[in-house]
Formats: sequence, C-alpha cells, structure tokens
Amino acid sequence: MMKFKTGFLTLIMLIGVISANAESEPKTTEFEVNGLKVILRESVKGTVSARLFVKGGTSGYDKSKEGVESLALSLVMQSGPTDMTNDAFNLAAEAVGAQMSANSGYDYGTMSLNCVKIYWDESWKLFSDAIVNPAWRPEEFTILQNQMVTASKQSKTNADAHLRNIAFENAWSGTNYANIPDGTPGSLEALTIEDLKKHYNKVVVKDNVFLVVVGDISVEDLKKKITESLANLPKGKPAAVAQNDSQVKEGLSVENRELETNYILGIFDAPKRGTEEAVENDLAMSILGDRFFEELRTKRSLSYAPAASRTGNMAHPMNIVYISTTDPEQSLQVMVDEINKVKKDGFTEKELAGKKQSYLTRYYMGQETNSSIAMGLGVNEMNGGWEKMDTYTKEILETDVSDLNAIMQKYGDQIYWTYLGKEALVKPEFFLQPVKMEKLKK
Repeated sequence: MMKFKTGFLTLIMLIGVISANAESEPKTTEFEVNGLKVILRESVKGTVSARLFVKGGTSGYDKSKEGVESLALSLVMQSGPTDMTNDAFNLAAEAVGAQMSANSGYDYGTMSLNCVKIYWDESWKLFSDAIVNPAWRPEEFTILQNQMVTASKQSKTNADAHLRNIAFENAWSGTNYANIPDGTPGSLEALTIEDLKKHYNKVVVKDNVFLVVVGDISVEDLKKKITESLANLPKGKPAAVAQNDSQVKEGLSVENRELETNYILGIFDAPKRGTEEAVENDLAMSILGDRFFEELRTKRSLSYAPAASRTGNMAHPMNIVYISTTDPEQSLQVMVDEINKVKKDGFTEKELAGKKQSYLTRYYMGQETNSSIAMGLGVNEMNGGWEKMDTYTKEILETDVSDLNAIMQKYGDQIYWTYLGKEALVKPEFFLQPVKMEKLKK
C-alpha cells in the first residue's frame, strides 16, 4: 500500500511539473517558402537539428526495387553536392562537426543534419547543397551498394531482424509493407544508379517533403537559407501513400532454423496513429508488456525479454507481441491467456496510475535532444499535425482505465503469428487466437 501511495503522490507531482511546463511551451512557427512547408521550433540548446521528411516510404516502389529509397537518400547524404569532391565534402563536414545521415522506412524517409549552432551557416550549406544538387558518382554508389548488400546478408543472421522482415512480408502480403525498406541482397544488387536518380527525383519534391528545424535560430534566417536552396527543388506531386484499408488476418508462418532459442512474433491491429485511441493503445500495450514480463520471465523463466508494444507504423497501424524461448508451446499459451484475461477482466486502476508515471518519465527523457524533438514533430505532422506532440501528455493524463480496456476488446481479436526456430518443437495448434469478444459476452 505504501508503494502505491508513493507512486500516486509522484504522479500528482509530475502532473504539476507538466502543467507548469505546458504554460511555457517553446515557440513553434509553421510557414512556407516557395511551396515548401517548414516547421521551426525554438530551443536554447547549443545545437541545431534539421530533418527533411520524405513521405511515402515503401509505397513509392514495388518489391523488385526494395532498398531503392534507403540507398538513394544515404548516397546523397554521404556523397555531397556536384561542386565538391567526396573528400572535400567529408573534410568540410568534419571541420565544423556537421553530422548528416539518412534513413527510409515503411512510411517515410528522412535526410538529417545535426550541428552546433556556431557552425549552423556552414553546416546548412553542406546539407542543403547535397540535397538540391546531389553528385550521383558511380564509384561512391558502388561502394555504398556493396556495403548495404553486406549488411542485408548479415541481417538474415540476426534472428530478430529476420523475424520482423518475414513477419511483415507474410502478414502484409500484397501491400507495401511486404517490401523490405533496406532491401535484400538480390534487390540491392539489381539496382542501378539510374534507378536511384529516378526515384529520388520523384519523391524529393516540394509537394512530397517538409522540413523540421529545432534550434536557436530566427525565422528570417531560416527563410533566407531555404530561399537560396531547398526552395529550388521541383514542385512535383505527393507520393501515392498507402491507405489504411486492410486488417491483420489470422495466420501462421513458420521458418525452420536450428537455433539455440526460438523466436515468435504476433501481429494484430492497432488504432490509427494520431487519434485518441492511439494514446490509449500506447498505455494498454505497455501494461500488457509488464504482465508478460511478470508471467513469462519472473514466474516461469520462459524468456529473458518477452514484449508487447505498438509499432510506429502509419499506413497499417499494428501491435506486436514477442518472445524468444526454448518452450514455444507453453509460452504461446501464457501469452494468449494474458490477452484473454485483459479482454475479459480489463486492466486495473493501479496499473494505469503507475504506468502513466513511468510512461511520461520515459517520454520526456526521450525528448532531451533537438534531434529527437525534430523527429517527434515530423512524425506527429504526418499523423494529423505537429501540434499533437504538445497535447500528448494531456491525453495520457486524461486516459481512463475503461478506455484501455475498450482498446483490447476492439483490436485484440486476430493475430498473425510468425515463428523462427526449430520446426519440430511446434504444431499449428500451438499458435492460439484470442477469444472473440462475442464469445466473452455470452
């Protein structure tokens, strides 16, 4: 009882601190420069973070071109602009401490800059020149292509990474989520530099990108810099973003592999990101993860790190349950039993109160850098508006336990299971499905 009272008091104090912070939210300005949308958030930190978000992700190419966006954006950020050699570009970036990188996933890609404020002018020029006038040098393309092929081959030996890839390929067969963003050895080896140019010129256009900057810089300074650089990107048109019109279906995929432990991933539907239900779902899955830890690790020693969580995917929102274990039959039974308990009896007020406290602590710790703030603003912008980042705390605090219980009852009916491990240890009937709500009501 004392532990619960202490946690409750801590939550009350946390609410007070958050309320005080809410009254002094950093200023965020949204504007356009020649058709390019820009979001600028002030920050007194001594660094500046800029992220150019490229919408579309895997919906922008078919399966034969897996990895094309990841390879293209990375090559642009590594090679630099046409008017500099690669060595000169890297030396200039190193001299001012400018860090540039790129990434592409299922729903979007990013090209990013992190730098110290005193070298903001020099860093921005390197970053923006590379984006507007990419070099596309064949020799640098070949080097990066070979590196990504090697990484792709190695990822297949990483059980967790391979499990996720085959789970998405099978659960979302026929959709863009069956495409692997970082590519496969075969798809990467088949790509040409012309493939990269064609894709880049299609998606890195003003109607399909937006810029997020976080730092102690002025609107006037940023507008001037963009006018001289990114505003010169072609207008283009928005990417054909996949629609959220498909649901996870019951299913099973088994890949036999002689491993010391066996890997299991279950996928089921989740609410659309950016909605009130999504916030409730975040909390529900986090508490379910705690229950898994207690039942599967603490009580039964079936796994070191069982998990339940939501993914950040947008076009096809989903939750996942995961375990690595030497006893797949018992583990699957316990996991589904816990899901059924939640659907039938719900979570408790005590669980929710404790979760709000720990969840918000981790959330704020994750917003300590300008880079993470820029990412958060961009992701929220694609999920209904950057403003949602500033209301997330309020929504967490206002969530009621009945909201969480409704989420599990609504979305936890059908699971697509993927198994990677010794096939002799499992049978199809081990992979249970949660009890349907209509049966629980009878």
